[in-house]
Amino acid sequence: MKHCFFECVPVKHDNGGPDTIGVKVDDETVVSIEAVCGMMVKHMGSIAAQKSAAESSLDDANARMSMSDSNNPLFPQDWVISVPGYYTDAQKRAFLTGCQIAGVNGVQRLIHDTTATALAYGIFKDIKKVFSKDNPTHVMFIDMGATSYSVCIASFEPGKLIVKSAQHDPDLGGREFDRVIADWIAHEFETKYKGKLSGKPMERPKTAIKILAAAEKAKKTLSPAGVKEARINLECLMDDLDFTCALKAPDYAKMCEPLIARLAPPIERCLAEAKIKASDLESVEIVGGATRVGTVKKVLAGILGLDVNATNCGLSTTMNADEAVCRGAALQSAILSPRFKVLPYEIVEYQPYPVKIAWDEDVSSGEKQEGLEVDGEAEGSNMPTNSVVMFERGSNFPSVRRVTLRRSGEFTVSASYDGGALAAGLPETTSREIATFKVKAPAGAESKIRVNVKQDIHGSTTLSSAQMVEEIEEEVPVPAPAESKGEAKEGEEAKKEEPPKTEKKKKIKKTNLQFSISRPIEFSQSEIDKAFEIEVAMSNADRLVRETSDMRNSLESYIYDMRDKITMESQLAPYCSEEEKSTFSSKLESFENWLYEEGFDATKAVYADKLAELKKMGDPIVFRQREASARPNAIAVLQKNAEKYKNWFNTTVNEDKYAHITDEEKAKAHGKCDEVTAWMYDALDKQGSLSSSDNPAVTVDQIYAKSKELSDTVSPIMNKPVPKPKKEEKKPEEKPAEAPKADGTEPMDTSEDKTDAAAEPEPMDTK
Repeated sequence: MKHCFFECVPVKHDNGGPDTIGVKVDDETVVSIEAVCGMMVKHMGSIAAQKSAAESSLDDANARMSMSDSNNPLFPQDWVISVPGYYTDAQKRAFLTGCQIAGVNGVQRLIHDTTATALAYGIFKDIKKVFSKDNPTHVMFIDMGATSYSVCIASFEPGKLIVKSAQHDPDLGGREFDRVIADWIAHEFETKYKGKLSGKPMERPKTAIKILAAAEKAKKTLSPAGVKEARINLECLMDDLDFTCALKAPDYAKMCEPLIARLAPPIERCLAEAKIKASDLESVEIVGGATRVGTVKKVLAGILGLDVNATNCGLSTTMNADEAVCRGAALQSAILSPRFKVLPYEIVEYQPYPVKIAWDEDVSSGEKQEGLEVDGEAEGSNMPTNSVVMFERGSNFPSVRRVTLRRSGEFTVSASYDGGALAAGLPETTSREIATFKVKAPAGAESKIRVNVKQDIHGSTTLSSAQMVEEIEEEVPVPAPAESKGEAKEGEEAKKEEPPKTEKKKKIKKTNLQFSISRPIEFSQSEIDKAFEIEVAMSNADRLVRETSDMRNSLESYIYDMRDKITMESQLAPYCSEEEKSTFSSKLESFENWLYEEGFDATKAVYADKLAELKKMGDPIVFRQREASARPNAIAVLQKNAEKYKNWFNTTVNEDKYAHITDEEKAKAHGKCDEVTAWMYDALDKQGSLSSSDNPAVTVDQIYAKSKELSDTVSPIMNKPVPKPKKEEKKPEEKPAEAPKADGTEPMDTSEDKTDAAAEPEPMDTK
């Protein structure tokens, strides 16, 4: 926090837990760090929504919605957010709380940065069938961004990613290199102007920001091989003093030696934990902006035994250094989301710190407890007495494990980080406590209670359920033995008198118990609601500032635009009278002076009123210019239509193909042509008597309306289809009568209505 350019203050919570950090906005408003994180995530969502809006079409209702509104259909609905792999349970839950405060719903998973990078690397290579199940591929990923340094080794099999180890340095990143150069610049500046400065340069926010920007630029200049120095020029750095200096490459390398020395330990620990030699790695992928620093690449290559003289010092740069983590998170979102169909891809995660479950903490750790089981394992010599490490470092999640105790009444189970967490990188100042679970068991005799502890998909520890397990005996009917047919008939009467046989069988009955969860750092619902209201108020204030700025810019642009146009003959000058021009120019000049004086900090509504007042004078002038430029084309369209219909009426209307058009329809078409033509010439006469600075006698819209009216009347008559001729029904042909045969016999009658043919045959007598 010592490097922040804003004031940080403690934030108290309703549950009485430890204070957290907040940012002081003003004397009355303090925004928690959780809410700040949520605002950043929400802003990313609004950027995505704006991009989607530019690529799609929305109805008016959705288009008017804010892009930062989670109800907007374009606002992302499925979120996978990457977090550093060294985040504790409290940090992950705080991030989720921040998303809840900002109204960002649908967070499917918090994924580790290194895991997201490995996913982006492996899923596409898996499609190409480059991995083998018998011989897994081991790849090291080195991520050095602006704030932290992470090393991860992942093993790849077909359709599967296994994180073998992950190590971190939370305070080694690109900004540390910037800080080294910035401190050097500040020292040189103080040395040059010793006794003339009013304070320390790095203690003045504006001065420090200028120095840090120059330091970052110098770092980028010195990163490529062969660059010997970086020139630094700062104007009016502090107290109206300019500063110029040059940073030599050897001096820069010497300044960075303490930072460079911190690159090796995470790599060595990662290789040792994964039990893999550097020579067994298929490749070493580097991502993150700080890996572009030339010195960093050389040192990494030396640690891993790579060829320093090769391209990129033997390191692999096949991934996008800036977007690898984002792509991995997006792929994980697609895998988890029901909106996309993606081939299944298994991810075996890596729990950073061992998590311990403890109970009866007031009992001595050596005291034996009855009925203790962990994941179904019965009590033995190696069984814990009042605590057990439920989730070891490196274990996969999500997962559920259980511990079974004998208890009566309410009892407490606590989750915390084991002592080995310090060796895994947990800061000593960080509280080890994660959560406390209070389970309400029945009073009286001790019962067997099964406590199911879960590591959820985010890697956060919680209580999945608590169950009372009872072993009960029930009488169940005994199936009768199979009998022969003879025995069944003989003993049929005897069985009717005997009762059915039963036997007792043991069954397990599970009863869910009520429980509560409390955490050291936890936001109550009232705190979340209050923070949400503050976020909405700040968002609305930001929106109002943007809209006010946009309205002010619109007013300023209108003044400049119209001031020039009304004086140019090729623009608006011909369409306004001298009186209008003088009045409008004076008004524009007056508003311009007001804008830069008392109106500089006016509200959006005042700017809108001023703009409306100017447009009330300027719009008629613009309207005349627009009408004058569009009128010739509108008249030409109307004349063309009128001539087309007149030519048709005068030349072809009496042809045979138009014989089906009635005289009334012809008269109607001819009359409409004459009417529109007369209206057009009358309008032209009226318009011709006016000057360009007068309002038009007839508008372009009216001319186009007349043209449409003419077409709607005459076109249906001209294109009237010829009626189809009626079809005549054919009369049935009469068959000629058959002549008698030569032998004098009558022709055979084949008609079906003969009495003999219709009669049914008599049945045959078979007697």
